[in-house]
Order: sequence, then structure tokens, then C-alpha cells
Amino acid sequence: MMGSPVRQPMTTSSTILILLLLLPVMASSTSTTETCPMNVYEPAPEGFRLKDDILLAGNPEQRYLPSQYRRRIDGHGYEVCSCIQKPCVIKCCKPNKLFIGNKCSISNETHEEFAVPKLVTENGTVETYERDKFHIIYGLQKCIDNASKYLLTASNNDGNFVVSENGWLFNELGLDIAEPGQFCLEQFYDLEFHIATMVCSRENSNNDINMYYIVSMALSLPFLLMTFLVYALIKRLRNLHGKSLMCHITSLFVAYSSLILVQLTIETADNYFCVLLAFIIQFSFLSSFFWLNVMCFDLWWTFSEHRPLQGHFKQHESKKFIIYSIYAWGCTSFISIFTYYMHQASFSQSNNKLYPGFGKESCWFSSTLATVIYFYGPIAIILISNLLMFLHAAVMIYKKIKDTKIFNQSDYNKNIDHEKQRFVLYLNLFLVMGVNWLAEVISFAFGEKFEAYIWYITDLGNALQGVLIFLIFVCKKRVFRLISQQFCPRLELFKTTTVSTRNFYNSSIVSKSQFDLELNVKNIIPSEAISGNNQNLTNL
Repeated sequence: MMGSPVRQPMTTSSTILILLLLLPVMASSTSTTETCPMNVYEPAPEGFRLKDDILLAGNPEQRYLPSQYRRRIDGHGYEVCSCIQKPCVIKCCKPNKLFIGNKCSISNETHEEFAVPKLVTENGTVETYERDKFHIIYGLQKCIDNASKYLLTASNNDGNFVVSENGWLFNELGLDIAEPGQFCLEQFYDLEFHIATMVCSRENSNNDINMYYIVSMALSLPFLLMTFLVYALIKRLRNLHGKSLMCHITSLFVAYSSLILVQLTIETADNYFCVLLAFIIQFSFLSSFFWLNVMCFDLWWTFSEHRPLQGHFKQHESKKFIIYSIYAWGCTSFISIFTYYMHQASFSQSNNKLYPGFGKESCWFSSTLATVIYFYGPIAIILISNLLMFLHAAVMIYKKIKDTKIFNQSDYNKNIDHEKQRFVLYLNLFLVMGVNWLAEVISFAFGEKFEAYIWYITDLGNALQGVLIFLIFVCKKRVFRLISQQFCPRLELFKTTTVSTRNFYNSSIVSKSQFDLELNVKNIIPSEAISGNNQNLTNL
């Protein structure tokens, strides 16, 4: 019973080492390539000679094609391609440095000196090559077509990996993972000094797609800022719904700014800075969804005929905004604090499934389960609750429209129209954020079962949310009219009508008609719903 776990690694190791000996010999094809692998040169050995534009040097003598050697800058002698004489392997960090977090640093703790491994398992390096077997190049590799990089370890269920005698990276089944120059090896402090590899992704279009996302998010930022300023500077828009929208926009602005910063500095970001950005991105995105949930709830509350809070209308709105703020910021803070606790807890770090792992492999979560627990899970719950509230609100609107046909009061019909307009307004916002992010959650869970271009479309829609929010909440005739009245009152760019400019806060005539209306329709809608909720219907 105790012997079986010990024999199994030996069997696997022996099989893979035999596989190494049986791998196709690629040295000859490497030596005859038309270009210099990795573009690394060194001074030609003494005693070299040129024959028909072929440089012959070394012992045993090695042939260098014209594209594999060059004149030295000082004009004295030649430089030959280093990776022709013997295979090259890239070490991610400079000599005497290793990865601590996601940054190359010097470790004060005692550890084995770096050596190119033949086989790496979850228990570490099984066997290494001789020191002079490879020419070691220091520094992160340059990926073909600027492809993205990902971390491959033998301890995160990726499986064992092998470095062949010719510098190729294989998995334990003998399938190639990366060619020479498209991966680098390094010891990782967080992996108990075990060796892992940074591999260039073979999906060469990823970098271009990421750049499109960065440009789209950067395009969203000024539109988010303009929307915020419009609602902040115009008093009549700073009601409960306007303030909720401003909080939502602020959260999105911080989230997009942090995401852009991560994308632009991911190669050079300090580990602490990387972790900080990860927490900011998590907090800001979650808070944007909780504020979307607040707006959906307030809309549902309006149509569900619940009794409003006691007190004057403005006091009533102030109390509601305080309650909504405690809910939105409080829930977001609770999730972030819990994430921070799990990130710092020692028992969590020993369990990779629950450990958030910010800064371990990237400036985001390091495992699928952690991403679900701390990010996509809460978002999915919010989106489902929003959908249910919208469906119920739609049913209530339909019932009220049917009830209004019994009466012919124009004021009441106008109030219902304003309610419908606000419903359509928030429905558009829900479609912009909800549907795209619901697709984001689905792609996270089942993305491999669908074509990638489908998720590119939804991701692009998420990146352009700032533009869409500006179109929904600012590009309206009434908002343009308010902007004109605020900053250019003499121009009268948009004509004022008695219906659209009616002010529920100040007009005693409207108050009188609303009072008469309440007496006529009190059997249909409770008076609290009319007096409490309809006073700000025209402010969106």
C-alpha cells in the first residue's frame, strides 16, 4: 500500500526520459536554417575560415550560412549565431535572479542553482542537463507576432513538461508545446523554487484583439466622464436616479482605467502594484453591478406599489439614497475584504482552489474556482435578480396600462408614460450591461464549446459601454434642452413645451391636478405610489 505512490513517479519519469532519447533529432534542421534562431550572436571561434560565403569555425567544424554570421561592429572579425553551435534555452531572469511574485528579484534564501531540466513534475525537477549542454540566454523571450504569454507549471494540473536536447518544450505525451525561443524557464519563489516556464501563446491574434479592447475602453472613458459631468452639473438631473447613475458611472470609470493600466504595464508591473490593481478592478466592477442592481430595484419598487418611506419627498429620496449606498458600497466592500482575507490567510494559500492568487500568475485570480467565488458568482446573482425584477415590472406596467383605459385623465396617462419611459431607459441600460456580462459569464464557463468570435463581439460591447451609456442617458431631447438652459439659455436650441418642462417640485397647478387625480384613481393605485414616486418622473 505504501510502495505504490513511490513507484509511480519513477515509472513516469523513466518513460519520459526514454521518450527524450527517441525524439526526432532536430539539430541538423536547426543548423541548416536560413536565419539565426533568436537572433543571438557571439564572436566567431579562433581559426575560422570563409569558403564560398560559408563560414567554417569551431571544433568540430560548424558551417554558418551568410544569414548566420555577420561582421563585427568594429570591423575586426565576425560574429556567428550562438544557437547554431549548440541549442539555446532562455532563462526568464538574469543570472542569480528568480521570480518572486511576477518580478525578477534576488532571493536571500538558500536554493539550488538554476540548471536546464530534462523533466519537471509536481515534485520538482527530476533530472537536469549538463551545464555546457545549452547556450543560456537571459531575459523574457520575444513572442512571434507579439503573442501573449502564459505560465505553465507542473503543479497546477497542467501536467509534467519536458525540455528536449534540441531546446524544444514538450508535454509528457511527447506533444510539442513551444519551439525554441518561444518559452523561457525560471525558478519561482512561490513554487518553493521549482522551475516553471513562461510560454508564448500560439494564438497570435490575441495581442491585436487585446489592443482593440484597450482602445475601446479608452474610448469609453471620455464618454463616461461627460455623462457624469452632465448629471453632476445640472441640478434637475441630480435626483435619486441621477445620483445612482453617477455612482455606477464612477465605478465603471475606475474599472476601465485600472484595466487599461494593467494591460499596458503587465510586463513590468511590480507585484504589489499588480495586486493593488487586481483589488481595484474587482471592487470597481462589482460596485458598478451593485449600483445597476440598485437602479433595477428602485424601478421595481416604483411599480410594485409598496408604501414609500415616511416624510417629505426630498427627505424620502435622501433616506433611500443612503440606504442604497450602504447596500451597494457595503456589499462590494464585504466581498473585497473577504477576498483580501483569503488572499492573506495561510490556510488559503495552501489550497489553490480557494486562494485568490492575485499577482501569482497575473494581475487577476489564479484559479477558475476563485474567479467564480469572488467575481463571476456575485455578478451572475445580480444579473439574474435584475432580470426577474424587470420581468415583474413589465407585468405591472402592462396591468397599469390596461387600468388607465378605464379612465381618460390626461395627467394620469402622462404619468404612466413617464414611468414607461423610465422603464425603457433602465431596460436599455440592463441590456447594455446585463446581456453583455451575462454572455461574459457564459463564455467563462462554456467558452470552449462556442466559436471565439462570438465572445469577441460581447467583449467589445462591454469595452464600449461608456459610449452606449452616453447615448442612452445624455443623447435625449430633454437632456439636451436642460444643457442648453444651463449653459446657453438665450440660444433656445430646443423648444420648451408645457408637458416636457412641467416641474413637479414647484408647480402648484400640477399639485392641484395631481390631488384631483389621486381622488379619481385611488382604487387603482395607492395614493402613496402617486405622491411619492411620480414627483421625479420627468427627471430622467
